[in-house]
Amino acid sequence: MKNIIDGVETLGIIGLSKNTGKTTTLNKIIEMYQNITIGLTSIGLDGESLDQVNFLPKPKIIVRPRMVIATAYECLVASNLEYEIIKKTDMRTALGLVYIVRILSEGTMVIAGPTTNYDLHQLILMLKPYVEKILVDGAFNRMTFANIESLDAIVLATGAAYSTDMNKTVLQTKHIVESFNLKKTTDYTRTPDESLIIHTKHRHLTFHEKNMNTFKLIDLELNEKIESMYIKGAITEQMIDFFIAHDFRDFTLVCDDATKLLFKDHYFDYIEKLNIQIHVIHQTPLLFVTINPWSPIGHHYNETLFLNIMQRELAVPVYNVKKME
Repeated sequence: MKNIIDGVETLGIIGLSKNTGKTTTLNKIIEMYQNITIGLTSIGLDGESLDQVNFLPKPKIIVRPRMVIATAYECLVASNLEYEIIKKTDMRTALGLVYIVRILSEGTMVIAGPTTNYDLHQLILMLKPYVEKILVDGAFNRMTFANIESLDAIVLATGAAYSTDMNKTVLQTKHIVESFNLKKTTDYTRTPDESLIIHTKHRHLTFHEKNMNTFKLIDLELNEKIESMYIKGAITEQMIDFFIAHDFRDFTLVCDDATKLLFKDHYFDYIEKLNIQIHVIHQTPLLFVTINPWSPIGHHYNETLFLNIMQRELAVPVYNVKKME
């Protein structure tokens, strides 16, 4: 696992849902890099002793001397750790302004970073002069944070807390892995106000307002094969249904990043049957997956079976960090 992360400067850790092992994964990565200066922050609140959604016990985020942490003021006060303030930012959270501090004693801490992608990007840039590697704790329902420019790669924690049905968890994990490792396009240009662009062999159609009526207009006007189509914002099931109904096939569909693919797993089968290739403008590679076969509400998976199936189904490495030396 370490050799995969070594060349990554800024790494995000996200969970498929609450309690799938994201904090355990984060702590394992921190443990592996005790000999370099690690920076740590989060988007939103994490590291609390009780989960703020379901009030179940959570593992603490372990911090060590030399680490540089960006977290809210109230988290610092509650930590009982020794630290020195490097910088007070103007980023506001429900727990006060975000401070950048250097840790002087070992312990655990709640990490409450900024709540917007823009502020998180700015905070990462502030941390970089002080550290060799940055870890970003992502919120389970904020996977869109993975599209920020300063994030080099992500890892995904998945597990039994997502569903009582192991097959459902495997399929959803596979869907996310495939989404984040879509091919990056290097030659697609667009302006900020262009919401829909269609290329055919002889025409270049540009639209500044994207809705289903626009798609219907395209269908009436278009009498030649689509070679590529750029869609700004979400790509929804309704759009894929329209492609199916109007037999739009054999073209490249371009979106800004993988978080814009807002459709269920089986829609990938429809896209494959239509021979539509999905490319992204901004790619944040998903490096590996960690698994947690245990759920805090009682149901569990057979950990050996779960690991074996995940390793067979996913195109990235899979680890059970609890079993790693």
